Amino acid sequence: MSPVQENALRSVARRCRAAIKSNTEGKTAAEKDRITTLLLDQFTKQITALPPGKFRPRDWLAYYVRVVDKEIRA
Repeated sequence: MSPVQENALRSVARRCRAAIKSNTEGKTAAEKDRITTLLLDQFTKQITALPPGKFRPRDWLAYYVRVVDKEIRA
């Protein structure tokens, strides 16, 4: 993956993480799962053409959301 593609994925992942954090605050676990899934699906549409074909775009986005979250919390 080129640095440009990775930067684009990380940018979308940061926005997705922020949306997840703001929309799931104070919700139950079941509601958080549903909201997170909907937001991942929504943001996946922005990166459909970016990642290499080995994994689905949603898998890439979920991975980068976790990476960005880990970096922010560290």
